[in-house]
Amino acid sequence: MEQYKKIHEILKILNISFDEIGHEPSTSCEHSKELREKAGLEWVGSKNIIFHAKWKFYLVTTLWDKDIKARKFKKEFGTKDIRFASQEEITSLWLGVIGSIAPFWFENREVPVFVDSEIFEHEYFMFNPSDAWKSVRVRTQDLKKIYENMKNEVKFFTLTEEELIINE
Repeated sequence: MEQYKKIHEILKILNISFDEIGHEPSTSCEHSKELREKAGLEWVGSKNIIFHAKWKFYLVTTLWDKDIKARKFKKEFGTKDIRFASQEEITSLWLGVIGSIAPFWFENREVPVFVDSEIFEHEYFMFNPSDAWKSVRVRTQDLKKIYENMKNEVKFFTLTEEELIINE
């Protein structure tokens, strides 16, 4: 719940308008899609994955229906030994749970954030704000503003069949 409050705080500080809906706890990206469609909101949903590689954590944010292959990040992460973070690690680092990890604003400022540039081809972006019972919708232009104001290193990427391209 602490992370949820921090997300609201940053939205307020940056003067970002948002919509929020309450719903039964979401258990997956597909389940979140169903809950959000019931609410009738126009959106593109998120998938937020925390990887562990070479004694470091990384957050990858993409579209809800994209399949992310860890091996494509091996150059950026500096190793081919990449795994998903465990629930225990996510709880201690993000105060969150798998399935409701927020795409921004963490206590641990050393976690690099990788954001799929395709997100910004849509008008709205929706995510669970570290609370499986809620969904927040922001305009993607405002999401970009959030990333510009983060203390974490943020990299935008494009994913092709062959490779990961970091957009400068």
